[in-house]
Amino acid sequence: RRLELKLKDEECERLSKVRDQLGQELEELTASLFEEAHKMVREANVKQSNAEKQLKEALGKIDVLQAEVAALKTLVLSTSPTSPTKDLPSGPKAPFKKGHARNKSTSSAMLGSQQELSMPQPIVRECKEVDSLLFSEFKTWKEEPTLERSCSFLDRIYREDIYPCLTFSKSELGSAILEAVERNTLSVEPVGFQPLPVVKASAVECGGPKKCALSGQTKTCKHRIKFGDSSNYYYVSPYCRYRITSVCNFFTYIRYIHQGLVKQQDAEQMFWEVMQLRKEMSYAKLGYYKDDL
Repeated sequence: RRLELKLKDEECERLSKVRDQLGQELEELTASLFEEAHKMVREANVKQSNAEKQLKEALGKIDVLQAEVAALKTLVLSTSPTSPTKDLPSGPKAPFKKGHARNKSTSSAMLGSQQELSMPQPIVRECKEVDSLLFSEFKTWKEEPTLERSCSFLDRIYREDIYPCLTFSKSELGSAILEAVERNTLSVEPVGFQPLPVVKASAVECGGPKKCALSGQTKTCKHRIKFGDSSNYYYVSPYCRYRITSVCNFFTYIRYIHQGLVKQQDAEQMFWEVMQLRKEMSYAKLGYYKDDL
């Protein structure tokens, strides 16, 4: 019996060790599982944070691209080229009286006129060539883009295009418009059927649906402008509005370059886009404009 008790004690001791070992392994496994679970939670949180960051960046890029597309659409609509046409030359018409024979000189004149009409007209194609000085100024500006007037690239465009384009009878208002365009705080909106605003400025300064505030002339004004959050509106004629928007389109594009948003074009493509915008300002300052029907 003592032997049996001894064997039972040894068996109990062995089972106790097994139990303790299993308990320790269970604790280690539980700790490992908790550690793995915490690790998975941390990784999931990091992935979620990265995904939210990428989503925010993507939404920001989408907003920028949408703004760029809208601006470029405006540029395309406002810069569609017109094809030059030539009228056919009209030769002199020789009088013909009934009952009188045509003399030799009259017949020769008519024959010459017919030959001129039948001559094929020359085909004129629109060509362009990079101006080395303008391109050099643009490339220098593009390396370190700035919106300061003093750089040679912008100084030339201010003198040759922007100042003439925004020179109006009301010079103070024209200067204020240029400053607002530079600060990107100018608003241009269609008049529509909105009631006349109650403003402190005089009627001469603000104009009206039938009087342009910039030229002072009696014109039908389809748009009005305002500065920033001001409550004062100034009614502008289609011609003055086109002069303003041609300058705005130029500033919009160079701002995109300045902000690094124009990435799909090389230097020469950007240069020609700038030249197209300068072309629109040149047309506007000479009196040509496009009116929204």
